[in-house]
Amino acid sequence: MRRVVPAFLLDAAAVLLFATIGRASHEEGVTLGGVLLVAWPFLAALALGWALARARGAWPTGLPGSVVVWLTTVVVGLCLRVATGGGFAWSFAVVTLVVLGLFVVGWRCVREVGRFVGEGLARWSHEREAERSRAARGSGTRR
Repeated sequence: MRRVVPAFLLDAAAVLLFATIGRASHEEGVTLGGVLLVAWPFLAALALGWALARARGAWPTGLPGSVVVWLTTVVVGLCLRVATGGGFAWSFAVVTLVVLGLFVVGWRCVREVGRFVGEGLARWSHEREAERSRAARGSGTRR
């Protein structure tokens, strides 16, 4: 449970960053109210995505579950935005899909690559130490 809360908060921060970048790029003013106005449909959809991932038996903190979270956040977020009077353009939908994909799934990919590299380095270090130990034992018996 301890890993879930930070992961959800990181996803929520990603949605807020997405909304902030969008407001700034369209020169709409980056205010807390303005960012929340853009972000709330996607934050609500994010929570739903987490619930759906868990209902499907996937952990949202992992890569398979994060795809459910990402796609739910995009599709439901866009639908909520339109249903509540927000604008829609296909270009915005594509940008939303790509950016939230990078943000929501991206940090999990970076974590997994880091974990893989870390495990590989640990294994390599352990093997080198074992080789040194064998070499030290071997040189001691030759005397």
